[in-house]
Amino acid sequence: MRIQQILLAAAGAVGLVILILLIVAFSRSGGDSPRARAGEGFIGAVEEAQAATVMLSVSGGGAEPMPMGSGFVVSTDGLIVTAAHVTGGMPVVNAIFADGSVARAELVGVDAAVDVAVFRTTPGKPMRALSFADSNQVRAGQPVVLIGAPFGLAGTATSGIVSAVNRQIGRASEAANGNRFAGGALSGPVVAYIQTDAALTSGGSGGPLLNSNGQVIGLASSRESRGDPGAGLSFAIPSNVVKAVVDRLKTAPAPAA
Repeated sequence: MRIQQILLAAAGAVGLVILILLIVAFSRSGGDSPRARAGEGFIGAVEEAQAATVMLSVSGGGAEPMPMGSGFVVSTDGLIVTAAHVTGGMPVVNAIFADGSVARAELVGVDAAVDVAVFRTTPGKPMRALSFADSNQVRAGQPVVLIGAPFGLAGTATSGIVSAVNRQIGRASEAANGNRFAGGALSGPVVAYIQTDAALTSGGSGGPLLNSNGQVIGLASSRESRGDPGAGLSFAIPSNVVKAVVDRLKTAPAPAA
């Protein structure tokens, strides 16, 4: 009888150990699961954002349109935002969507001081729009994706991290002399940029810089590559600055044709 009790106790102890091991293994598996879902969510966010990102172009002398840069939809009724230098004050541009459809976009207004332009298009159907995140919450090290139309390749996504926040501008005299990085600071119209290592190449300016939730934290404005177009640093206008301009201009009447 004594031996049976010992055997039963030993079996119970072994069973308890096995149960503990199973719980630990399950908890570790559960810990990996959110990260996997987060990765899948990032993919979904990019796919959603691609549908709301446009290539801006003008009609050239030939049959093919001339790409200018990128932009993105910020309201389902057709409001598009881009960097002001992309369109150079043109009153009308073409907005080419990810599905290949083209819509005429008319200038609503420009804030040249912060390099933001707002256009309005009327596609005749609700549009996929991106939402703004609070750029004050952006932190160095967080993963980001930049979407645009570099070299006319619409819907291109490049990834990286936020390299720095509140990247201060240099003195105006340095910018005027063409030295935008004198003293290690970026000279430009914005008080503080979001710096990222996500690749920004020709035609990508004006596209959205996204967080892992697919929200806009910045608008791609410029890059510094030191002669290497495929490398370097990119700089985005913080979303709070962009949103303030959009909110101010979105109620403005469309320009007369």
